Amino acid sequence: MLTTFVIVVSTVAHSSMAAVGAGSPRTDWASSPTPKADAPFVVVQISSRPTRAQAQTEAQELRRAGLDAGVLRSDLYAPMNKGWYVVYVGPFPDTAEGRAKAEAITLGIKDSLVRILQRR
Repeated sequence: MLTTFVIVVSTVAHSSMAAVGAGSPRTDWASSPTPKADAPFVVVQISSRPTRAQAQTEAQELRRAGLDAGVLRSDLYAPMNKGWYVVYVGPFPDTAEGRAKAEAITLGIKDSLVRILQRR
């Protein structure tokens, strides 16, 4: 069931990203956000998984679909609940433009949401 869900999300994400001018697979993705220390940043949260392996599998499918997806450990970022591995797209700067880019991505990925995070 999870595999089917990931493939559906990837397909939807890929077609939606083409509409906002993205879709080329990246090879220089980072496994966690890399903004300046202590600076807030924006991500699109795709899902939360109880294990790193589950989250990495989903992120890999999204990267294959052309999204800059990664996995972060929720314990390290406020205001997230601790104990989860979060699949995200981004990061984006915490600016109006960064938030607008994140919002555009959420339009094509069901149940995704924009999160403003900061390292704990």
